This record gives sequence, structure tokens and C-alpha cells, in this order.
Amino acid sequence: MSEFKKFTREGNLLVMKRQYGFGLIVVIGMAALTAAGMWNQNSAMIWIFGILTVLCFISIWQENFSIDLHKKAFIIKNGLINKSVEIPFTDFVNFEMVKVRHNFITTNVSLNLYYLKDDKEKCTGIAQSFSTRSLQVLMNEINEILSQDDYSRKI
Repeated sequence: MSEFKKFTREGNLLVMKRQYGFGLIVVIGMAALTAAGMWNQNSAMIWIFGILTVLCFISIWQENFSIDLHKKAFIIKNGLINKSVEIPFTDFVNFEMVKVRHNFITTNVSLNLYYLKDDKEKCTGIAQSFSTRSLQVLMNEINEILSQDDYSRKI
């Protein structure tokens, strides 16, 4: 098995490496607003943005995407409150890459995974970035992992 740029192997579990880029910009922006509240001596602004900074940082730290080759499932954890979702390979439908642009400048690109649950199509986010290239590499690595595990599918 070849080495992957976006995943680390832990036995039968392939865990995606943490991606700090997009989330840290949000945390730094919130921390800057907290500092502005301190400079203006506005205690409400300090408390609101200080708490939001901490919650956003914890949320980034808890995000997790892994592929369990033994269970043949994706395991996804997004956000603070949401619990982990285990999606069997058989329920997997497709990927979707969404690019948001403002005045010809790409501001956000997200990679979503579509799956079936109770005969309804559901969607969950896997990763976010500023460029499509990094998410395309991630999607190619996931497809390579699935093809090496003898799970073939057609897109």
C-alpha cells in the first residue's frame, strides 16, 4: 500500500490528518474581535467573542474523518454537538465539491459525502479548503483507498 498525503494508518483505520487552514482563520478573526473588545473596554464583546473563539477552536479540534477497512465504513464527526456518523460503504452514493466565489475570488471549497439512510439521501461535510486542488487530492486518495480494499464503485 502506498503512503498517503492526507491520511495516517492506524491498523485497519485510516484517519484523515487535521486541516487547520480554514478553521484557524475563523478562530483568529474571533480572537481579533475579542482583542478589539478589550481595547474598547467592552465587556460584552469580550465575553461573547471570547467564548465563541474557544468553542470554534474546540470544534475544529474534534472534527474527524476516518475510513475503517475492517467495518467497511466511513466514520465522520463534525462540530461540537453532533455525534459520530458511521456510513457503510454500501450506503455511500457520491462526493460533491462545492466552490463559493465572490467577484471571481474563491472564498471556500467544501467536499461533501452523500449517502443513503432510511431510503433518503443525506449529506455530510468531510473537509473545507480555499482551493479545489487539495480537496481533489483528498478525494482521489479516498477513491484509491476504496479501490485497494476491493470495493469498486462507479461515479
